[in-house]
Amino acid sequence: MNIFFTGATGFIGRATVAYLQGEGHSVKALVRHTTKARDLLGQGVELFPHNISLEQLSNVLGNCDAVVNLAGNPIATRWTKRKKASFRASRVNTTKNIIEAIEKCGTPPKVFISASAVGYYGNRDSEVLTEESQKGEGFLSELCEEWENTALQAQQNGTRVCTLRTGIVLGREGGILQALAPLFEMNLGSYIGSKHYVPWIHITDMVEIIGRCINDDSLQGPINCTSPFPVTNKEFASALKHATNSRLLIKVPSFIVRPFLGEASAMLTSSQNALPKRLETNQFEFRFPQLANALAAEFTHENVTIENYQRDHNDTDTLEAKFGVAKRGQYQLTTQVLLRQDSKKIFEFFSSPLNLGLLTPTWVDFRILDRPDKIESGSYIQYRIGLWFLGFKWLSQIIRWEPNNIFIDMQEKGPYRFWWHEHSLIGNNDGSIIMQDRVIYRMPFGAIGRLMHKLFVRKTLLRIFNFRRQIIQLRFS
Repeated sequence: MNIFFTGATGFIGRATVAYLQGEGHSVKALVRHTTKARDLLGQGVELFPHNISLEQLSNVLGNCDAVVNLAGNPIATRWTKRKKASFRASRVNTTKNIIEAIEKCGTPPKVFISASAVGYYGNRDSEVLTEESQKGEGFLSELCEEWENTALQAQQNGTRVCTLRTGIVLGREGGILQALAPLFEMNLGSYIGSKHYVPWIHITDMVEIIGRCINDDSLQGPINCTSPFPVTNKEFASALKHATNSRLLIKVPSFIVRPFLGEASAMLTSSQNALPKRLETNQFEFRFPQLANALAAEFTHENVTIENYQRDHNDTDTLEAKFGVAKRGQYQLTTQVLLRQDSKKIFEFFSSPLNLGLLTPTWVDFRILDRPDKIESGSYIQYRIGLWFLGFKWLSQIIRWEPNNIFIDMQEKGPYRFWWHEHSLIGNNDGSIIMQDRVIYRMPFGAIGRLMHKLFVRKTLLRIFNFRRQIIQLRFS
């Protein structure tokens, strides 16, 4: 299918685009910054500027089978009149523009999937909430209702509409976990209220729900995108404490946050015991129905290992020996993922520098600065990475290039004293492929570098390569 996307560069959007491409769909995206979006989304996504004319947008949508609308400014901030206006404009007005374009289409898209939120239900204590439940009260409820009603206007053109009432989406590198995890890891974990229900969903399930909505004509109207097992605030915080190995958990009275967040504190104190009735009726199978398993997938890096590099002093006639890997290596990172795709497609994806940004969390601030038109042995690729308040230019050389089999890049200039990255595709008898990353590296600054590795670098690399594995699994599911 041809699928048009808004909000493609967001937390949910990037994962969904990777998944849809892996399913064989062609993706077009409306973005604010085309250069930045290219780095974030990788190769193969057709980009359109956000100020595209209504006529141009209508022409694009006329050639699309589905529209996925995830646009919306972040709402986790203190609400002012100006902020509220921006929340509405980024959600309702964006949706209105799409509806107007659909109305002008000669052939309207078959399905329109538009984001909403469980905030539609307001604060409902322990009441069980399904898609049939009434709207609640408050700013978020009113915003979600207007958002959904705007999206439903596409039905007048024969387009099937799904409005996704989404709970808290869990992924280590985005959303609430990206904000809370550092505090819990520093033993500063806290929660507000014990009995408020938290409707949550893992990012993988969220992405697959969108895929189901695209393909299943029986799904329409509001859909609760939540796990079948919501938890209370205290239960959520306790599970996160366990997942992050935190030692402390503090209950914070709700009146403390009100002076800082004002009306927005309702996001932290509202309770929605929302259940995914329509998805369950549709026999949707959640990969992560239980919170403990969902958090373990984000914080347990059992599929990525880092250990001291074991030197092979007898290896004297190899490419590794030529570049002194045995002498220069200090640590070794290894990770594998099982894929069931053609090795040629897998290699084409991994060997393209344009996909490096897609495989990297947004907080790394990855940007390609220079690359050749054709990659081969001896090619150089220059890019920039940003970590915290630091920025580094990184120049890599392709040392070995064997299409559909293996390629190796080595740092020429960058933050490490030595960095050697092998990407290997290993075929199995059943036709599956093992994609393996093997990185041999050395820290600079001697003992100080070893301390930095223990305190910061090791954890950072585990996070980056765990995120990489998740995107790979979505892209080649």
